[in-house]
Amino acid sequence: MGKKKGKGKAQEGSGEPSQPAPGASAPSTSQPPPQQQQQRQRGGPQGEGPGPRQQHPQQRPQQQRQQQQPQPHPQQQWQQQPQPHPQQQWQQQQPQPHPQQRQQQQPQQQWQQQQPQPHPQQWHQQPQPHPQQQWQQQQPQPHPQQRQQQQPQQQWQQQQPQPHPQQWHQQQPQQQRGPRQQQGRPRQQFPPGIQQQRSPSPQQQYGAPPPHWGPPGIVPQQPMGQQVQGPPPQQPPRGPPPGMGAPQQQQPQRGPLPQQQQQQQQRRPQQQQPPVKSPVPHPEPSSPPRQEPAPPLSGGGDCLSGALVVTPGTKGRRIQIESNHLSLNLGKLTEAYHYDVAITPDTPKCLLRDVMNLFGRKHYPQNHPAFDGRKNLYSPKKLPFPNDTKSDTIEVEGENRKKEFKVEVKLARTVDLTPLHDIMRTTQSPQDALQCLDIVLRNAPSNACIIAGRCFFTPPRDGQIIPLGDGMELYYGFYQSAIRGWKALLNVDVAHKAFPKASNVLDIVCEIGSDFRTTMTRANLSQPLREFVQRDFEKFIKQLKVKYEIPNQSSSKRIHRVNGLGEPPSQAKFKLDDGRMTTVERYYQEVKRCKLQYPHLPTLWVGSRERESKILLPLEFCTVVGGQAINRKMNENQTSAMIRKAATSTDVRKDKIMQTLRTANYNNDPCIREFGFSVSNNFEKLDARVLNPPSLLYADNAQIKPSKGVWRADRNRFLVGATINKWTIASGTRYPSRDADKLADMIFRMASSNGMQITSKATPSTHIGGRQGLRDFIDYFKGKQDYDLIIVVVPNSGPQYSFVKQAAELNVGCLTQCIKERTIGRLNPQTVGNILLKINSKMNGTNHRLSPNSRPLIMKRPCMIMGADVTHPSPDARDIPSVAAVTASHDPNAFQYNICWRLQPPKVEIIEDLCNITVEQLKFFYQKTGFKPESIVFFRDGVSEGQFKQVQRAEIAAIQKACKMLQKDDYEPKITFLVVQKRHHTRLFPTNPRDSEDKNNNVPAGTCVDTHITNPRMQDFYLVSHASIQGVAKPTKYCTLWDDNNMNNDDIEELTYHLCHMFTRCNRSVSYPAPTYYAHLAAARAKVYIENDKLDMSQLKRHQEKCQIQEKIVKGKPMFFV
Repeated sequence: MGKKKGKGKAQEGSGEPSQPAPGASAPSTSQPPPQQQQQRQRGGPQGEGPGPRQQHPQQRPQQQRQQQQPQPHPQQQWQQQPQPHPQQQWQQQQPQPHPQQRQQQQPQQQWQQQQPQPHPQQWHQQPQPHPQQQWQQQQPQPHPQQRQQQQPQQQWQQQQPQPHPQQWHQQQPQQQRGPRQQQGRPRQQFPPGIQQQRSPSPQQQYGAPPPHWGPPGIVPQQPMGQQVQGPPPQQPPRGPPPGMGAPQQQQPQRGPLPQQQQQQQQRRPQQQQPPVKSPVPHPEPSSPPRQEPAPPLSGGGDCLSGALVVTPGTKGRRIQIESNHLSLNLGKLTEAYHYDVAITPDTPKCLLRDVMNLFGRKHYPQNHPAFDGRKNLYSPKKLPFPNDTKSDTIEVEGENRKKEFKVEVKLARTVDLTPLHDIMRTTQSPQDALQCLDIVLRNAPSNACIIAGRCFFTPPRDGQIIPLGDGMELYYGFYQSAIRGWKALLNVDVAHKAFPKASNVLDIVCEIGSDFRTTMTRANLSQPLREFVQRDFEKFIKQLKVKYEIPNQSSSKRIHRVNGLGEPPSQAKFKLDDGRMTTVERYYQEVKRCKLQYPHLPTLWVGSRERESKILLPLEFCTVVGGQAINRKMNENQTSAMIRKAATSTDVRKDKIMQTLRTANYNNDPCIREFGFSVSNNFEKLDARVLNPPSLLYADNAQIKPSKGVWRADRNRFLVGATINKWTIASGTRYPSRDADKLADMIFRMASSNGMQITSKATPSTHIGGRQGLRDFIDYFKGKQDYDLIIVVVPNSGPQYSFVKQAAELNVGCLTQCIKERTIGRLNPQTVGNILLKINSKMNGTNHRLSPNSRPLIMKRPCMIMGADVTHPSPDARDIPSVAAVTASHDPNAFQYNICWRLQPPKVEIIEDLCNITVEQLKFFYQKTGFKPESIVFFRDGVSEGQFKQVQRAEIAAIQKACKMLQKDDYEPKITFLVVQKRHHTRLFPTNPRDSEDKNNNVPAGTCVDTHITNPRMQDFYLVSHASIQGVAKPTKYCTLWDDNNMNNDDIEELTYHLCHMFTRCNRSVSYPAPTYYAHLAAARAKVYIENDKLDMSQLKRHQEKCQIQEKIVKGKPMFFV
């Protein structure tokens, strides 16, 4: 099973790590001033806003109400309380509501239930108070300038869990926003004459947790109370973000346009009125979630309307770079003619262009329209057809004989090209015009190259063939696509793809049967093939075209597509025309006068599958047809070989792209010239910004600043070290016991130096696994249920890894750490250090977190960070479901995550059960923290631009519905939804070598681009967040589909970049945010659970229930999947 992105099964184990660069460390302290400590110990005010703190007459403590709290029902598992620290009980205290969230307050009769208390060490690192110096119950004090017109708060005096102000609530002054907020999006407001508080106390902004967050499908039945009268809050408008000085090059501004202001004001609700929410239907608890219609979207966060005006970011150091985009001159053409093409009967794709070329020479020899190879034809002027329609019959030479096809070309419509001439000003979608432009530019290479998607390839010349092994070889080519930036651009890049070798089938069998120990030749084919060789060969040859030809008999030449393997010629029998039965071997000897040399090898089954008697061809007469573009998952060795061959420096890649441009010769193509288009020969130059990396906090307040995307933490201890009391090492392979002893000793010593507490050495290692497979692992783990950790050494390949995870996590409930056998043979401190990064996270430890001064603004309030991905089977796989995986943070540091996953029908991209998944994640966040998220940031991977609207309507609506299911009234966390895209061909090159930081001349880690090559009507940007180990660094593209938080470009870019430093497996910034990375790992783990299991696509729910992870793992060690 593979992924549409070509991802294979992910296994645990440490690969060869790169040497990290040293980073600077600067200690910091989080001690409050002595005077502030005394105020806290005396029960003094804790507000952090400026000005005097005075006791409000209507906010006196209500201690009598809090003495008897109603206990939650024992079945309400989401309200089970984690035990607080014995010396630091956090008092439940009711904060004042945020004015943007609570314009109409409800009485809180049900909000008096005692809520889960977070362990103080989970939320922050602070000195432990004296046992007798308990924090007193104190009602938070409002700033005197904030509550001049305050209504009685009789119902808001129940005390709720109080977070530590130094972690969530040390807010910086609200950042100024650009003109995007002036286009009609609702904004936080305060009454006239009241100034916004710069550093408000947490109680004044955060509402209490909901009382009834029940299981999925259960909606609170009782209303939350009556309306509290009061004027709507107001806030003065925010100005544009501060600039960074004059840029090196004048940049067009994405400012508001006069003719769009009225449309944009109508797109979002007025500031003085709350948005009108459509009623959301709530299903009955027994209703299956997949049958529920998606509720309508609510709120004003739509970022796909086309009228959005975004101000580029300003943070970071400016550099000038080049991108592999070419400027397009579109001339004066304002319209094109679109024709529909119908060719019957069904024609192989390889013949469609031949048919249309012959049709064009016959009926419009003076015109050069562009054909997309399917059903669309574009021309800059009308074709000479009567009544705009033409039909004819065309005869072409097929693979084995001549074929006739009926062609009908009919005018469909006129395409308006004017949106491409002024992209920055028009609000009209240029998608139709872009499609026409793209087909015109693809017309020339399409007639001369092998087409594979948007890529074009040519067979390698003699002496330039690059083998990849197992019958595959590497083709070089190029990719091109017309895109919408701040103007029309052509994206051109080099491309690489594996193609089957144009070789005799016997030679491919020998190549597949060879390994690093032995080399198979034709002399070894005197015996029947070994089982694994025949299995791998059949997987390779299936669906490929082969050329069949008997030596010295040219009339026998045919092209066939292979269905599979058949019996050997010496055994396969069929009936002759006279009714006699004969074998394939005897037939060739008697009828074809040819003696077979390998009658014991399998045959190739070709021809129609419906044919009663199969057509079987001997291997020795068949040759694989070259240039077949197939979509298959490569094996591990082929993938590694392609990466090595394709990895080049930026200079070499630029030279290859420029060579591609000279070969394509766009400006001399007759079709492009007829349209009046021309392509620039130079890369697009643009300004970029290098964002500052975050400062990372370790134990003892040690701060580390990453350098070049890497930091060294070997001299610092984990922020929170895990404790292991009992552990052991087991082996699913035959490695020497002395290697196990060496591994155990290194882990024991290095864990202590990293801040972990391992109370005893590992128990003696044992061997597991046998003929019973999975059952042997289950029996072993059942005897180890009292162990905190079991390290298992697994072979480099094979089913043992899946056996370990299925047995430990689905059947028993043990925490395991797998290490590949080859890793044991190269143990060193850095490898063991990488293993400990994973073990500490699995054991609920915290390796590091963002320091307070690097904490993004949105994370200073309760915020749940989510990541999601849908993994699909490879194109050649059948009866394998897709896997949807969602991760979510459950701590203030956004370091610890938990996962939910679902099986769903193949090729379905939308996460079908996202509503119930989000309910589970919200409840888990609440159980771990005692707070409900005020905002949700969702990073969604694997979505193409054509699916944006579908994802917005289905998945964002599902998240909103999940919040309503937990609390019907008065809970609407703000949602920011971003799509993470890696399947693109944008590359960035520094123009000044001094701006590079590695040997391959890549742009620095943190390089961000949100101008010129981005969509001017969307909030999107490119970010290179990592340091490339080899080859050219590939930026990740981020597109915002929904944003209730009104985050500007600087906010989103900083949050995204900082989250790339929170991946637990390495001390490097990774190429995309940690929650998205974890979603990939979760999906890979789900595939392991269903490996070697035959699934019925109509019974996916039953298979899902069968693969439920043990609650001991999910609840006790939620990061088990890393």
